[in-house]
Amino acid sequence: MLFADTLKRPIELQLVVDRAAPYKEVFHFHPGAEIFYIHEGAGQVIVEQHLYEVKSGSLLFFRPFQPHYQQMEVGPGQPYVRSLLKYSPSYFSEFLKPFPALYKFHDYLLHSDSVLQIQQLLAPEKLDYWVRDFDQRFRSRPVIDDLERNALFLLSFFQYIQPIWQSYSEADVQRPSVDPFVVRILKWIDEHYQEEFQLEALAQIAHMSPNHVSYLFQKTTGKTITDFLTIRRMKQASLLLQTTSLSVQEIGERSGYTNFSYFCQAFKKHMGMTPGQFRSQPPLRT
Repeated sequence: MLFADTLKRPIELQLVVDRAAPYKEVFHFHPGAEIFYIHEGAGQVIVEQHLYEVKSGSLLFFRPFQPHYQQMEVGPGQPYVRSLLKYSPSYFSEFLKPFPALYKFHDYLLHSDSVLQIQQLLAPEKLDYWVRDFDQRFRSRPVIDDLERNALFLLSFFQYIQPIWQSYSEADVQRPSVDPFVVRILKWIDEHYQEEFQLEALAQIAHMSPNHVSYLFQKTTGKTITDFLTIRRMKQASLLLQTTSLSVQEIGERSGYTNFSYFCQAFKKHMGMTPGQFRSQPPLRT
């Protein structure tokens, strides 16, 4: 599944959700920030040109407009239960301003080049219990203004994870799995997405035949090279639409689409709206 997620409200929570039965591979990006906590399950995530193994107790933070691909192993005896927090950073930052340490920590997650966005908790049962307890209280005490409730939960969540995130030593954090082939391909896409795609040129870099490059990449990641190229182009187009006054045609060209009509069709297919409709939405500043 390839799509660009949207944020309907400034803070959205999905706590302790069993995703095993309806699960589909997730390959997307979103205009807001996103936090995943995996209560049960195992799989892999590709983000920032690296492949990570994730499992129960993994905590993941994705920045706005950051493409990532999540593939979980789901089947008999292999559950997948997760909590998902999506929010607009600019909206949530207003709640953080009275708390300078949390505000700085949030800014660090959003912008620091050194931040490790995937953590494997050493004692996951504590956070697991804490989130499940909040979920039970949410269900037993429905409120009219759930946005305020969501903001208070997110504030408490950041207060909870701040010492966890910052106390890990270099040996404790989740490091990328070693997969030089996938890294080389993803790096090439990131450097050449604005150009006309030529599989032959990519194959030369990988020192393989075009067919073998395509086969091996899809076997390793579960997605085609074109899938990753498309979402990289969609990310660029979305950023330019929300942050510049360039014409839609020029944005298409800067995103790798020389054919304006095809760019509009591709954007609507993957974003669910036209470039003009996307641009008219209020920007979610980071």
